Amino acid sequence: MNKLEFLARLEKLLKGLPKKERETHLSYYREMIEDAIEDGCAEEEAVARIGSPGEIAEQILSEQETPAKPVSAGKKIVIAILLIIGSPLWGSILLAAAALGAGVLITVLALVLCAYIVIWCLPVTTGALSLACLLLAVVSTVGAFPVFFHNAALGVLQFGIGILSAGIFILAGYLTLLLGQFFIGITIRFSRWLKRLFTRKKNMVKKEVTPQGDTIMTCKTWSERR
Repeated sequence: MNKLEFLARLEKLLKGLPKKERETHLSYYREMIEDAIEDGCAEEEAVARIGSPGEIAEQILSEQETPAKPVSAGKKIVIAILLIIGSPLWGSILLAAAALGAGVLITVLALVLCAYIVIWCLPVTTGALSLACLLLAVVSTVGAFPVFFHNAALGVLQFGIGILSAGIFILAGYLTLLLGQFFIGITIRFSRWLKRLFTRKKNMVKKEVTPQGDTIMTCKTWSERR
């Protein structure tokens, strides 16, 4: 097939396109064949390298976007009337959806707050026990000396209670320190998990610019998200 036969066949297959667009495609493939001939190819070989007119036409036509049909004025009026008549129904649906969304949000926030309270209950309890034992140890130990001169047995008992309270204070304080460090780590990880939960959808989408200058949105792969 020579150049003229190729272009004639391609023009026939593209007759459904607007004339200007059809001429643009024909001019493109005409120049492509002429460039190949200038590089030393025979005319038939240059045409064969491009491909068959049928395949090229099929590819061009598949890339064409179907133009949206304009909505007539009559349809616009009918749509407006239906929207006005149905406003009590869809308005109620929108209000119910908004109330449901607000309820879900409040529930989630309440659960998050409860989670934080539960997480910190144990270290706060051990911390309060540690402070109480410290106060009891100071009072019992210092007050044991005056009591000892009046009643030796009672003074020794009170002094022993002070020493025992001091020991509990040390243990409870150390346990509070360990629990505090542990629950601080849990709180940080929990906060990061919440942040990822609300930003995951946004991060899974990225913008890419094609060589033609068009911006497209694509989903990130698992490896890209990691």
